[in-house]
Amino acid sequence: MFSGLSRIIKLALLAALGFGAAGAVLGYTQAAEDFWTGFLGLALMGLAVGATIGFVLAGRKKAINLSMYGAAAGAVAGYLVIGAGYEPWLQMAIIGLVFGLVLGVALPSVKAGGGEPPDSRLRCGACNAKVGKEDKYCPNCGADFK
Repeated sequence: MFSGLSRIIKLALLAALGFGAAGAVLGYTQAAEDFWTGFLGLALMGLAVGATIGFVLAGRKKAINLSMYGAAAGAVAGYLVIGAGYEPWLQMAIIGLVFGLVLGVALPSVKAGGGEPPDSRLRCGACNAKVGKEDKYCPNCGADFK
């Protein structure tokens, strides 16, 4: 049980750091007077959000793909709101809608599992190593699968 709890804590800390960094970039972006600073800041924020979601849901490989979708969402959102003179609540709503649409399209590819056969996706709860369907112990760390 502790190994599952430690994984949850690790993922929660990773998500908090990733979204915290994205929030800091968003705050700086909103204060920027320059279009390009705001535009690039939102793209960077999208990259951080996409990478964080990818790492939490599927690991490093999918995080790279999802970070590119996030960067694209940030760039589109930046283009739509930076310098447009919208009220702050409307800017945040537009940014949220763009991120929701783009990442909503990208998330099914993250959860698809990359085309691996179902038996090869079994993982140890303690060390995340691949394990066989019939294994009673993890071949990597020796954890018991009772």
